[in-house]
Amino acid sequence: MKIRLRSTWRRRNDVSTKKPVFIGGTGRSGTTIVARLLGAHPAYHAIPIEVRFLVDPGGLCDLAEGRTTYRKFKRKMLRRWFYREIRNGETRGLHELLDRETLEAALHRLDRELATEPWKAGGDFVHRLLDPMAAGDDAQGWLEMTPPNALAAPSLLRLFPDMKLLHVVRDGRDVACSVALAIWGPDDVDEALDWWADRLEKGLAAGNRLPPDRVLVIQMEDLVKDDREREYTRLREFLELDDDPAMRAFFESTVSGDRAHIGRWVDQVPASRRPAFEAHYRDLVASLRERGHTVRSADSPDA
Repeated sequence: MKIRLRSTWRRRNDVSTKKPVFIGGTGRSGTTIVARLLGAHPAYHAIPIEVRFLVDPGGLCDLAEGRTTYRKFKRKMLRRWFYREIRNGETRGLHELLDRETLEAALHRLDRELATEPWKAGGDFVHRLLDPMAAGDDAQGWLEMTPPNALAAPSLLRLFPDMKLLHVVRDGRDVACSVALAIWGPDDVDEALDWWADRLEKGLAAGNRLPPDRVLVIQMEDLVKDDREREYTRLREFLELDDDPAMRAFFESTVSGDRAHIGRWVDQVPASRRPAFEAHYRDLVASLRERGHTVRSADSPDA
């Protein structure tokens, strides 16, 4: 159901805000499954698509930082981020969530408010678009899962002073094999490994610029397979959630190593290439650790 907000604006002088939680990672790291798990709890509404417009190049963070203009941002909002065709007639964008009139009205108000308080104006703009979805579920907040959220963490904090970030980290070998099959990333698994290491390091560095109580790093392998209960509890405690029956049921039935394709790299990388691929991964992990980043051990094929 698409949302129209004009009547809400007439009733309120200020923006009614819901608690924002951003989920990010390298891409193919498990952001979707974490969003779905937390969205099973009645306290949070999981936005069902990656909204993209906050953290993509030329997006809202760039606008608030002064790296793009309102005119360019508006053009992207009304085109690429509102409606785009990807392949086989599939579409993506905010048109799945709200109508164009709602978006144009929010953009008009953003334009009026940008000059005086760009960061507050940007945050209010997002709340006007996304809060009604959480309100419809009677939830206290919403979850947004665009992967580059991890890279943009400091800017997101300026937009949303009460935000929290979940940075989802996954074994780079599995990430690389998944990315190599996608249409948007490196198509060679070794190049995809380098891509993973670069994005991971930048995301961890960005998260380190947030107060410790605002960011939680989640290891996907622990959540779905190796240390399930501990990681599940860490998630709940970070967001101050009780062990709701619906969330627990989703965790038990859907969050698993098989569904997350843990260890897919063993089958996907040809045997003749596997030793060099694993050595490459070990070197990247060692390099990341030397530079002070906590990264999962590469000591075994299913580590």
